[in-house]
Amino acid sequence: MWLRPERPPRDRRLTRERIVDVAVAVLDAEGHGGLSMRRVATELGVTAGSLYWYVRTKDDLLELALDRVLAEVSADPGAPGWRPALAALARSNRAMLLRHRWALSELTLRPNLGPNALALAETGLRLLERAGFAGADLDAAMAAVNDHVVGAVIAEVAWHGTLERMGESGAGWGERAAGYLREVAARHPALARRMAATGEIDVERESERRFEFGLDCLLDGLAARRLAPPPP
Repeated sequence: MWLRPERPPRDRRLTRERIVDVAVAVLDAEGHGGLSMRRVATELGVTAGSLYWYVRTKDDLLELALDRVLAEVSADPGAPGWRPALAALARSNRAMLLRHRWALSELTLRPNLGPNALALAETGLRLLERAGFAGADLDAAMAAVNDHVVGAVIAEVAWHGTLERMGESGAGWGERAAGYLREVAARHPALARRMAATGEIDVERESERRFEFGLDCLLDGLAARRLAPPPP
């Protein structure tokens, strides 16, 4: 996709930029199931065949859409202190994925060689280089941050999805689960104590708290790792 030159416009009403705008809007509203070349063409008021001059396949369109939303992730690599800048980058990435939940699967399916993906990777690597990481440890540190963000968002989206399928709020689920856990408290006392102490659950607030807790632990670990003496 990125190794092929972009073709010049043939129709003033149609550009690759407009096509990607519509694709992102459809994906945000309906997910992968709603996206097709025909659907995008209908939204633009053109024929599906006219899109193929600008975007050869649906896979190419998904790759363009992913790179478009990656442009929303930001952090200033020149900001003082690698840790607050890296934390800001992780928070921005999480916020983007929660706005564009379809991008979660695309991140694991595509090589992410678009200009925004490469710029984002460069920003993260430069921050970790400032922290003192190099070589394979630099790659592993960047992967650890990305894995935390993606894993946290997957868990939050799954939590919301479970409640939506059950037709309940976090509080309603907590009440039902607490009743069940009271029956099995003898076998799982630690879990029963935590459920009893949790009370009403605000999924968004609790997901953010858990994300921040994990991010702090991860950054603490990276800070300790960079100061540790090398193994013999």
